[in-house]
Amino acid sequence: MNKNGTFNHEIETYKWWSKVRWFIVLILFAIGILRVTQINQTYPIIIFVATFVGICILNILFYLQIIKTTTLFSSLQIVLDIVFATVVVHLTGGLESSFVWIYLIAVITASLAVENSGGVLAAMIGSMSLLILILIYNFGWLTPINGTEYNADIPTQTIFLISYTGLFSGIAFIASYISNIMKHYSTASKRYETFLSDQEIALSDKEAKLMSNKELLDKYQEVVQESATIAGLDHDLNNPLTIISLSIRRIIQAAHDYNDEKLEKSGNQMTEAINSINDILMKFQKLKQLDLIQDERNKEKEEI
Repeated sequence: MNKNGTFNHEIETYKWWSKVRWFIVLILFAIGILRVTQINQTYPIIIFVATFVGICILNILFYLQIIKTTTLFSSLQIVLDIVFATVVVHLTGGLESSFVWIYLIAVITASLAVENSGGVLAAMIGSMSLLILILIYNFGWLTPINGTEYNADIPTQTIFLISYTGLFSGIAFIASYISNIMKHYSTASKRYETFLSDQEIALSDKEAKLMSNKELLDKYQEVVQESATIAGLDHDLNNPLTIISLSIRRIIQAAHDYNDEKLEKSGNQMTEAINSINDILMKFQKLKQLDLIQDERNKEKEEI
């Protein structure tokens, strides 16, 4: 898990491989002690201790590479792993060593750290290192530390070199393929996490809008209810206005009978006021014709 709480498959793969590297160190140390104790010489012990310290340093370097991966660290790590593997092969018997597969540490590390052809390149360099070691043995510049006499056998050496080159290359292709799948999966996971984060933000925005719209809808519903109530005022006011209109007519008629101009004028003014109120009430008819108002009024009637 990284600081953001997301799972980084590439880092987790590096950590897993780091543990495997330390396990290999323990195996080499145990078997290396058995091999060195069988030789009655001092310098192989010194070389073995130096080699063991060297691989420990390499593993620490690989762990630092997990923390902060750089091209320089990766390249240096792979080169030192190959050099170390060559030293181990020499210390444990040369071509008769049971630890030629130690080159696979560099091959797999390169497959994980360097995209595309990193593992294959490390496999080729490892094979070249074996070839150089064989040539050094054949020219007599160095003798395998196995306590036996060295005899150059070109056919056997050729088969030996081709076999391990095939092994290194095969493992490189497999490790590179798995590494690419893991990296693609990690990239896809990051994209999916980003997509989910964006969707979460979008959902939060939509939720806020929905809450805002709900508040507006509640206010709108309140307006509709009040409008439905107001729309029925014309019916409630018509009866009182009719009574008032009849009374005003009687007042005007009485003003004619008694020849009271002031009373007649007041009656006419009240008639104009009633007519104005009727004009206003006529506007409520348009309000009552709206579908929303009709539905609300029908709903109120059903509730009653």
